[in-house]
Amino acid sequence: MKKIVILISALFLGVAFMAYVYFSKLGIDNDAKDLALQSATNNAALVFSFQNDKGFYDIIEGQQLIQQALGKDKMNLLKQLKTSIIDDNLLNKYLKDQQVYISVLPDSNKTLNFLITVQIQRDNDIKKFYEQLKLKKAISENAKDLYTVKLNDSLSVYLGVHDQVLTASTSLKLINDANVRLTENPFTEYIKENNRQIKNVLTHVYINFNQAPLLLKNIIAGNINGEISIFNKQNSFAVLNYNFSREKILFSGNTELKDQYNYLKLFENTAAQNTSIQNILPDNTANYALYAYDEYDKWLKKLNSWQEQTKILPNTNAVIKKVKDEYRTDLNSIFTAYTKNQFILFQLSTSEKLGAISLSNGEKVKQLLLDVSADYNEDIKLFKSSDILYSYFGEPFKKFGRPYYTVVDNNLVVANNASTVQSFLNDYKHNRLLIQTPQYLDAVNQISTTSNVSYYINTKNSADIFRNNIQLPFYKHLRADSGLKSFDTFYYQMSADKNKFITNLLLNKYLKPEIPDSLSNR
Repeated sequence: MKKIVILISALFLGVAFMAYVYFSKLGIDNDAKDLALQSATNNAALVFSFQNDKGFYDIIEGQQLIQQALGKDKMNLLKQLKTSIIDDNLLNKYLKDQQVYISVLPDSNKTLNFLITVQIQRDNDIKKFYEQLKLKKAISENAKDLYTVKLNDSLSVYLGVHDQVLTASTSLKLINDANVRLTENPFTEYIKENNRQIKNVLTHVYINFNQAPLLLKNIIAGNINGEISIFNKQNSFAVLNYNFSREKILFSGNTELKDQYNYLKLFENTAAQNTSIQNILPDNTANYALYAYDEYDKWLKKLNSWQEQTKILPNTNAVIKKVKDEYRTDLNSIFTAYTKNQFILFQLSTSEKLGAISLSNGEKVKQLLLDVSADYNEDIKLFKSSDILYSYFGEPFKKFGRPYYTVVDNNLVVANNASTVQSFLNDYKHNRLLIQTPQYLDAVNQISTTSNVSYYINTKNSADIFRNNIQLPFYKHLRADSGLKSFDTFYYQMSADKNKFITNLLLNKYLKPEIPDSLSNR
C-alpha cells in the first residue's frame, strides 16, 4: 500500500512539473508575441498580419491588384526584404512560420511608411541571426540594438533588435518609436482577442480608428473637417480578412464601436436593410454615406436618447417648439408619420453636397411643410427655420442649417444652395443616374444587398476633390496608371450583428466584357 501511495505521489508530482514547464514556456512565448504586437500597434492605424510561410508569398506574388494598391516604392521594399531574408534559408529558419506585422504609420515630411515587426523563434538566438546577417557583409551597427541592412545598391533599411523582436523600416523614426511599447493598449488587446478567434486566413488587416487622425493629417491638405471629421471621435476597431481574388480587393470581417456616444451606435442591434435611396443619385456622384434602420419611430427614440447623453436634446426640443409656436406646424406629426427607413448624404464631382431622406408619402410631406417653407420656385423650397433636419436625423445633417429642398419620388432632397438642388433635378429628370453606370453596378454586385451604414467613393468623380484636398504624393499615387487610377470604386459596408457590424471593404476595378472576335467583325 505504501509503495502505491509513493508511486501515485511521484506520478502526480511528475505531471505537475511537466504542466508547469509547459505553461511556463507557453507564457514566455506569449510574452514574446505580445512584445512584437506591442511594437507593431504603437501609434498604428493600420496593421496587416500574416504568417511567414511559402504559401502566403506564392499567392501574394500573383496578386497584381495588391501590388498596384501599395505602389511601386512600398512593393519594391517588400520584395527586396523577401529576396534578401525570406528566400535565404539560413536566415528564414529563424523566422519561419512566425507572425509578421506590417504597420502603416505617419512618418516625417507628410509621408506614410511601413514598420515590419516579427519575433525570432523562441528556440533560436537573435544573436545568431545577427551573425548570419554579418557574414553576408550586408549589415552595419549604428548604435546599441540598431543596425542598417543593405538590401541592394540603392535600398537599405534600419533594423531594430530587442527582446527576440525584430523591427524593420526605411524610417529611423519608426524604429525608435517601436521601442516604446505600451503595456496597456486597447488596440493590442483587440488584435489578441481576434487572433484567438480567427484561424486559417491568408492575411488580416486591423484598423484602429483612434489613430486615423494621425494618418489623415499626413494625407490631407488642411484640417480634418467636413465628412471626415467623424474620424476625430471614432473610438472603434475593425478586423478584416483578405478574400483571394484576381478581379478585386475584398476584405470582410467586423467593426466594433467602443464609444457609447458614437453616432453609429444608433444603428447597432438593428436588422440590415435593403436600400434604394442611392438609386436617385446623379451619375457624377463622388461619394456618399448611407444609413438605414428598421422603423423610424424606434430609431428616433434611440436618437433622442443619444441627444440627451450628448446634452443637445434641449436644443433640438427648442427648435421643434419654436416651429410649432411661430408657424403652427407640428414637426413631430410629420416626420414620425412619413419618414421611412433610410437617408443618405452625398457629394458631387463639383464638390456640392446634398442629403436625401426616404419618405412614405412625399406629396403629403410637401403639403405639411408649406407653412414652415418659403418658395424659391415651383419645385424648390427653403426651410424658414434652422436645424430641423439636424433635430430629427442627427449629426449627418448638422451642416444643413436652413437648406433648400425638393421632393421627388417620395424622397426629400436638400442642399445649401438652390442651384445645387436644381442641378440634381436636371440629372434626375433626364435619367443621368449613378445606378445606370456599369462601374457602379459591378461594384455593388460584389457585396451584400443589405446594410445599415455604407461609405462609397467613386474615384473618377472624386479626382478634383482629391486634387484640392490631399497631399501631392498621395494624389499622384491615386491618379497613376501603376497605382490606383484603374480602381473605380471604394466601398465600406457595415451590417449590424448585435453589438458589432459585419463589414465588407471593397476596392473594385470594373473590367469591360470582352467582345468575341466573331461579333466585333460583323
